[in-house]
Amino acid sequence: MMRSSTSAERAGRPLVLGWALTAALVTGCQDDGKTSQKHAAELCAKLAPVVAEDVRQVRTGLPAGSQKLAELTDVDPGANLLALQRAIAGARASVKDLQVAKGTFFSFADPSGTVLRSEADPDMLANRSVLAAFPELRKVLAPGSGVVEAFGEMQEMRGVRNGPDLQWVAVHPVQGSGSALKGLFVTGWSFRAYAYRLQEAAKHEIAELAKRDGLKSIPLLYVFAWKGGKAYGGPVTPDVNTEALEKLDLSAKTASGPWSGTVEITGRTFGAAAQRTPELAPDAGVAALVSTL
Repeated sequence: MMRSSTSAERAGRPLVLGWALTAALVTGCQDDGKTSQKHAAELCAKLAPVVAEDVRQVRTGLPAGSQKLAELTDVDPGANLLALQRAIAGARASVKDLQVAKGTFFSFADPSGTVLRSEADPDMLANRSVLAAFPELRKVLAPGSGVVEAFGEMQEMRGVRNGPDLQWVAVHPVQGSGSALKGLFVTGWSFRAYAYRLQEAAKHEIAELAKRDGLKSIPLLYVFAWKGGKAYGGPVTPDVNTEALEKLDLSAKTASGPWSGTVEITGRTFGAAAQRTPELAPDAGVAALVSTL
């Protein structure tokens, strides 16, 4: 004769099932955190060489582009601004590294540092002085200076309308006849615009990682460019994500090499990773936040 279960036993079954379900959910969350962390670290490892190559293209291409720009510009480059715009485009097209360079601006400035014309329209930099905004760039006026670089902020170089941004600017002299300085070839990028470019480049990678690991959907992804204690995400990156990343002190965490971990932002667990890009600057790098859905 089968013994009927007691009410206590019957009541205990949902409790046991409930604990089992809770344990499964907790394990799943932990797995998601570990997977997200792994993906973030893998993305940073792939993006760091991209930054190194982008920097190399500018440093290698700018001297050759400046020489070509000297040949294409008139004796008085500012006399015909449309011709000057075409000359900037022609100089870029003649140098392979500049053809593919990821600068968010390419401009010609007169010897005082005032931009006469940029390649792109609308020309936000026209009549603005890059030497006033970035005093360190004045080193370019010294004979035989070569490429000179600086970090700073200039409203007209911003990659977003509002919020913090930073620019990396590189200049090279454009020589006239003899030893006369004809002007300056100026390029570089906004950190937030550049972070967006890196994020777009990472979308294919994250899709491949999700496919490799059998995920049902592509994880949520944010990519950042950082320098010192500040991080810069793309135009639509939530401020709370940037703030959470900055609180991690990426400069300290990457002092001995690439770093990865997890961070909770508004109730969601993200895998976080950061890696330095010394080719750009000793205290600069890339970072990623990844969350499996």
